[in-house]
Amino acid sequence: ECGEFAHGFTYSGHPLACAAALANLSILRGEKIVESVREDRGPYLQKLWHQLREHPLVGETRMVGLIGALEITADKDTRGRFPAEAAAGPLCRDIVVKEGLVMRAVGDTMIIAPPLVLSHDEADELVVKATRALDLTHQDLKSRGFL
Repeated sequence: ECGEFAHGFTYSGHPLACAAALANLSILRGEKIVESVREDRGPYLQKLWHQLREHPLVGETRMVGLIGALEITADKDTRGRFPAEAAAGPLCRDIVVKEGLVMRAVGDTMIIAPPLVLSHDEADELVVKATRALDLTHQDLKSRGFL
């Protein structure tokens, strides 16, 4: 009796998964997707994203490539946080999903990571939906006395 022979998972190094990964890398290189994000798509979305700083709930925006975050704050000047019971981040996340956009809440930080092939029109739509969600979040927080 030799016991269990654990040597890997059924998907580890699977030829089909490896072939798909190689095809993906080929597409990224052939269509110059990384270069497009660096030179066009990223700067375009970054410009729009940073305009969200003007929203009364936003204390800070930041973005590298197409990965962005914004801080929801109770006070723009001090960047003071909401009390935990306000649940501002989860509230915004729930609203943004209803608006048809996926943003992740990490505390009161909202994070986006759209696809690398995001078009300018889709970037415009993303920021419109994010703005609408921030407006609705602001209204809710105000109605509950947190603003």
